[in-house]
Amino acid sequence: MEIPGYNELVYYSTPPNSYIGTAIFLSYIVAAVYATTSTTYSLYSQYSSIFNTPAAKEDTTRNAALAARARHVKIYAFIASLSFATLAYHMLMFLITHYLEWSGKKSSSLGAVNIEQLKSWMLESTLFHDFGQELVQNAPNAAWTEAAILATWFWNIYMAQKARARNYDASTMRNYILLSQTLPISFAVSLFLIQLHLSSPDIAPAQTSKDPAKPVAAPQRRKPIASLQIPNILVNASLLALPPLRSNSIFMVLLLVTRAVLLVPHWALMSLKDSDVVKCITISGGFVVANMAMMKKDFSPAALRGSLEDGGHAIKALGWDTVLGALVYIVLGWGGGV
Repeated sequence: MEIPGYNELVYYSTPPNSYIGTAIFLSYIVAAVYATTSTTYSLYSQYSSIFNTPAAKEDTTRNAALAARARHVKIYAFIASLSFATLAYHMLMFLITHYLEWSGKKSSSLGAVNIEQLKSWMLESTLFHDFGQELVQNAPNAAWTEAAILATWFWNIYMAQKARARNYDASTMRNYILLSQTLPISFAVSLFLIQLHLSSPDIAPAQTSKDPAKPVAAPQRRKPIASLQIPNILVNASLLALPPLRSNSIFMVLLLVTRAVLLVPHWALMSLKDSDVVKCITISGGFVVANMAMMKKDFSPAALRGSLEDGGHAIKALGWDTVLGALVYIVLGWGGGV
């Protein structure tokens, strides 16, 4: 039985007509540039408005809070800059290396490259597929990929929890959700933590008007009814299945579906109770142990470190994102809390 439209889908997703992969790749770049520019401009405007406004000397409590928040903002801004620079370097090197291999050029000079050559490269090469393949081509790479995607999953849960607690609306969260899908989660969550600090009640200007403005009503939310457990199991099962299926035609579809499921915590009907999150962590831990047992012949701490230091640029981008995400978690627990 033939699936309607399947042949057309295959035709436009394989070389020399990889229009679907090219469209996805370019849309990721456009979304990342838009979300990064919009978010950083918004944060800079908020920072300037708060910290460039003279504070009353007698308001010692707010002044102390301002000093503490400014310190935290600078720490997270540094981590975000480091995360962005790391990704930009490794992704640029991946693209350059891939183009040179496709074109058969040994020189790293790209001065003679033109638009037609780039178009041919993107349509005729397996750029998108090769990136995904590198993520699970061996046990250490698969381990870094699992760690990076699980970190993205749980950071998205954290952001969704905080967004509900602060009553952030969709317009505030839209860019952070985009960033979590298109750029390293360590970058997205660092900027989100800056947003939390800048919107903290303890640094809000004191109300001086005799007739204070009425508080803004919190947006109406539907009661959460959906459980996190099903998408959590789906993410973990997909990560378990990706390495064995890397040569199967379903591999890229499964990878894209896994990325899409990472958006689920931001769904208004999703329950984000701490007890549910603890269950998710426990279940994910079981899947991680199972995955390590499957890869035990090829997995070792030395191999894991070697993949991060000497592996391809695609896995380095994910690996260092995991490391920087762990650094954000340490800073958050150490004293950068919100």
